[in-house]
Amino acid sequence: MADLSLTHLTWTGSGLPTAQVTFGPELTIICGNSDTGKTFIVNSIDYMLGGRRSTPSITHAAGYSQILLGLKLPNDSPLTLVRKPGSNHIHVHRADLRDLTHATPDAVVSARRAKRDISNYLLEVLGLNAMYIRTNEQGSTAPLQLPDIAHLAVVTDGRIDDETPPCQRGRGQSSRTAGRSVMRLSLTGDDEPPVNLSNAAQRRVQRGKITLIDQLVVDLTSKIITPGNTEALRRLLTRLDTSVREATTSHHAESERQTTAIAARTRLNEDEARLTARLNEISDLLGRFDLLQQQYESDLDRLAMVGEAGNLLGYFQTGRCVFCGAEAEHQTPHHGLAETTQLHQAVQAEDHKTRALLADLRLTITDLDEQRAELAGEIAEIRDQDTSMEAVIADIARRLEPLSEVLEHLLEQRAVVQRDLEILARIEELDERRVALAGEAAPARRAPSYIPASVQDSFNAELQAILDDWHVPGVEAATWDPYSGEVRAGGSDRSSRGRGLRALLHAAFSTALAQYCCEHRMPHMGFLVLDSPLVTFGQLEPGDERVPLYVKDYFYRHFLRFPVQRIIVENSVPPDDVIEQAHVVFFGTRGQGRPGFFPDRHRTPR
Repeated sequence: MADLSLTHLTWTGSGLPTAQVTFGPELTIICGNSDTGKTFIVNSIDYMLGGRRSTPSITHAAGYSQILLGLKLPNDSPLTLVRKPGSNHIHVHRADLRDLTHATPDAVVSARRAKRDISNYLLEVLGLNAMYIRTNEQGSTAPLQLPDIAHLAVVTDGRIDDETPPCQRGRGQSSRTAGRSVMRLSLTGDDEPPVNLSNAAQRRVQRGKITLIDQLVVDLTSKIITPGNTEALRRLLTRLDTSVREATTSHHAESERQTTAIAARTRLNEDEARLTARLNEISDLLGRFDLLQQQYESDLDRLAMVGEAGNLLGYFQTGRCVFCGAEAEHQTPHHGLAETTQLHQAVQAEDHKTRALLADLRLTITDLDEQRAELAGEIAEIRDQDTSMEAVIADIARRLEPLSEVLEHLLEQRAVVQRDLEILARIEELDERRVALAGEAAPARRAPSYIPASVQDSFNAELQAILDDWHVPGVEAATWDPYSGEVRAGGSDRSSRGRGLRALLHAAFSTALAQYCCEHRMPHMGFLVLDSPLVTFGQLEPGDERVPLYVKDYFYRHFLRFPVQRIIVENSVPPDDVIEQAHVVFFGTRGQGRPGFFPDRHRTPR
């Protein structure tokens, strides 16, 4: 039997701290508080192996763009599966990658059922790619898929305490038949290849299906626009991707130049508006100052007239004093001269003050005239620059137009090629289905899947021994029923037991199967992942059965001697002697653990 082993699970994203957990070659225990990402790790493993259709969801995963699952092949060489969350494609690298990667993969496979998917790829590694299992009681068969055996090795918390039998992926009759057939393969190494037995009615049904498929192929073929086969279209798509990148780079460079030019023009317009506003202010001031200058000059003329009139009146007029109103008999001999002198002095003082104000005003007007001329020059220079910038922007726009047209055309052409490739892929799937229908015949009669009693006894002995080693009470005479798929222990079916015992019995079943396959070299993934097998110690619901606390310690110690790689995800912390011998990862507990699977985003990313 070829075995795989897990080495690490990594979530990466540009600019984000890497979230990673490594797995030891023997026993790895991931334990700690709830809501720290422990179950998310198991769901991510299940997702990468094709057992889970939707991407595991958790708030801290937002922004992460790659999931990396590290594996070790049977020949000890490394293998890394890289998948974008939500993508249907998985990149396969024959190297140990543990960080964000853009390397060219060694293979690209589908996450869904296709001619080349992750199921076929890993089954080929395990040597199980040519195996068949039964799908119904009439005897129809189908190729073995990886999820058919992976769910026996990766037991999620949503399944470990579910009432569905541990060997089945679902609860229907077909799931029961398929589960028994997979168990037959796991316990005996014998698959159930298709047989060519059919009747006339079944052949007519087959021919009808083939006719319908042919019509679908014709309809799909008529929708193909680009000539060529899948390989030619893929080469064309690669060339188009390169052309789109080059066109995008050129378009982006011109757009950046256009943005820079427009920003420069905007700054010029802002400067022009600011300078124009200042120029208008200065022009307004000069208009006001011109009126003030005229007023000062008029005042000076009036003062000159007053002074001259005063002299004339003082010297030639007799009678009442024209300055103070005194009658002649009250005037001194030099009365008129004194009054004239006082008036002259007052006129001179006012004239001196007005001339000083006029001189200051003229200096201010001269300075404002200089500022106005300087501002006019700056505005003219800015307008010249604005005209030049308009020409630059117009030139960039002329260059951008054909680049935009080319880029738009390339994007449209790429979209057409991608759609044609999707149509060709669909046609290929239909062709495969047609070939299968042409060669497939529903058996008219086929013996039920048979597992020898000695093999069942041997497996049941393994199951009972494990439960005894865990010291689980009330589970004597544990057996697995191949027809119902149920595990029966202590006189009751597993589905009728409480949540805690259902989880322990499921864990014991998967553990016994892994141990049996390892000891007898039978088909198995080569590792065992258990999520919350000890649910009884923290998540019981009202009415569930209690399991003694000592079971936890015996449970952990049992896996120190287990023959295959085992990964246990639990809330409870293992005993100290197990911690010393196992690879233990603590999440948010005991002070020495990390907060959870995803690191703090404020931490500097690696």
